Amino acid sequence: MESFDLLINGLWAAFGADMLLATFLGVVLGLAVGVLPALGPAAAVAILLPVIVQFEPATAIAGLAGVYYGAMYGGAVTSILLGIPGESASLMTMLDGYPLAQRGEAGRALGISIFASFIGGMIAIVLFTAVAAPFAEFAVRFGPPEMTALMIMALVFSTALGGDDVWKGFVALGLGLWLGTMGLDIVSGLPRFDFGTVELLEGIEFAVVAIGLFGLGEIFVSISEKTEQVERPSYTFRSLLPRINDILVTWKDWLMGSVVGFIIGVLPGAGATASTIFSYSVSKKMSKNPEKFGKGSLSGVAAPESANNACSYSAMIPLFTLGIPGSGTTAIMLGGLLMLGLQPGPLLFEQHADFIWPVIGTFYTGNLILFVLTILLVPVLASIVFIPIQVLFPIVTGIVLYGVYGLNNSIFDIGVALFFGVLGYVFKKLHYPSVPVLLGLVLGPILEQGVRRSLIMSDGNPSIFFESYISVMLLLATASLIFIPLVKKVMRVRAGTS
Repeated sequence: MESFDLLINGLWAAFGADMLLATFLGVVLGLAVGVLPALGPAAAVAILLPVIVQFEPATAIAGLAGVYYGAMYGGAVTSILLGIPGESASLMTMLDGYPLAQRGEAGRALGISIFASFIGGMIAIVLFTAVAAPFAEFAVRFGPPEMTALMIMALVFSTALGGDDVWKGFVALGLGLWLGTMGLDIVSGLPRFDFGTVELLEGIEFAVVAIGLFGLGEIFVSISEKTEQVERPSYTFRSLLPRINDILVTWKDWLMGSVVGFIIGVLPGAGATASTIFSYSVSKKMSKNPEKFGKGSLSGVAAPESANNACSYSAMIPLFTLGIPGSGTTAIMLGGLLMLGLQPGPLLFEQHADFIWPVIGTFYTGNLILFVLTILLVPVLASIVFIPIQVLFPIVTGIVLYGVYGLNNSIFDIGVALFFGVLGYVFKKLHYPSVPVLLGLVLGPILEQGVRRSLIMSDGNPSIFFESYISVMLLLATASLIFIPLVKKVMRVRAGTS
């Protein structure tokens, strides 16, 4: 009852002029950040850190949080309309959102993504309010062995379920894992696969690879097939609006995605990308028509979008209750809290209730503001499909290359993006999936870190991965995905020959 009273007081404070303005400006900036390729929420939050110290702590963190979950909404726009996942969390949304846009159903894809994002966020906020402290205690049980098992499960699930040719998927995954090892060794500090270049000492940027593979690669493919292309589908204003029936049809997907996103978000280091992978894989497994995934399935948009927004809120649970950031953006927000003189941890809720509950209140108001704002903007955003290809491609290419250069003010990054653009073109022609490359690049370093830390803890004994019931359950689930289909295939072959 006390928590409920504190929440009501927090909501009341969230409707104050300063808090509302900070939340509104934060979510608008977040939307813009999400829409722009190559610029993620972590960069935007980092840029704002010197500014927030001039404001009250609750107002400052409300604005930073608005940027974070606002970018999760906006990230779907370029993924759906242009096929460019500027942020790793938008990667799975692109798989079905972009084919929908190509079919002339951009409004439906954007509409279901906005609704799923809103529901995922709202469910996560309610759960955040109810179970923040006890859930964070459970998340602490995920040490290096458990995180290793979780990453193995995420990579195998997404690769095995993500394409028609599983072996080509694993080849692409191997390339991604190798790319993830570039840079300084996490233990010895020695350079690996830097090819004698200073630019690769810090590893290879996700945004550069993603924009090359999907953005430039798609443009190269479209240009090469220009003579074979049919006319782009015609659009009506009505086709650019979301449909109520889509919400009803995909209810299982956005509900499941919300729960998965919330759970994964609480786990330190897992991040929104892992949550979208799991939710997409589970949605495909649950579907009566799994063959439609990757070709324009609304379920394939609803599940990851609800998951990544739920994850953006639940990632703040370990941040506030334990002082452990659950993602790159919350790691920067941790720095912001310390700059404001606040020490995250179990005592934050007791000693600074006047700070934490108004911030939680802004989660409710911010999510509502985003929902209304993006619904109003759907026709404007989706109208990009009216732009002729000969005009759109040069504009997109210019924006993309400028965004890539702006990451590190580096011409080298532009060269890397162009290289992966050519690779994306080759992958498309040879029917190799590009998604596992990015998944290996994003999750590979987390997997390596988990493996090496686990083996250091056990003096090199691999049995440590089977000492925890959590890691054993995750590894068994992964093994079942690999072996059960093989067993079924063998049984069908035997039944056919008998």
